[in-house]
Amino acid sequence: MHNLYVTPDGKYVVAGEAGGEGHVSVLDTKTDAPSWFIKLGEGIRPMTMSRNPDGSTKTLFVQIGDYNGFVVVDFQARKEVARINLPKLASGRVPLLAGSSESHGMAVTPDQKLLVVCSRLNNALYSYSLPDMKLVGTADLSGRGAAWVTLTPDGKRAYVADPVGNETLVVDIPSMKQVAKIKVGQVPKRNHTMVIPARTATN
Repeated sequence: MHNLYVTPDGKYVVAGEAGGEGHVSVLDTKTDAPSWFIKLGEGIRPMTMSRNPDGSTKTLFVQIGDYNGFVVVDFQARKEVARINLPKLASGRVPLLAGSSESHGMAVTPDQKLLVVCSRLNNALYSYSLPDMKLVGTADLSGRGAAWVTLTPDGKRAYVADPVGNETLVVDIPSMKQVAKIKVGQVPKRNHTMVIPARTATN
């Protein structure tokens, strides 16, 4: 097991097998027992989920092996429904030597309207509309390989870890443009957003 994710309603933990046949295992948090699994054929990389209006899990998005794209799994039906290839590079842009995990890092915006997906190979962040999975935006990045990504609570900014360039790249999601880069030290990985409540003045 490589990565763990909790479903939006907290009822399940989803675990990915890094090697082997690429099993995704779903565990029931109430019984601490396996609920179901699906085999995707290659090692499991980052995952993310969309939710239904009632808070239950709708779709599981999974990046696998060296596939420059992602797998779409219907959570209720417990089956793969699509594999989405990320776009080919525009003229004048060349692929990076990714080494592994050509597509690595993804997130769903809080309003459930967009899925953002990193491509290490293309050095880009893509946005897809939900639930129809149409490509709606591309942010070509200045770094040396897009990996993990986290979003701000309002869904307006994406922070993309560049573990080769030792930077975090900031993307404005509405315009899908890189707006900043932040030096963060050696090999940034697995970034996450934390909300810190504002302190109120006291006498």
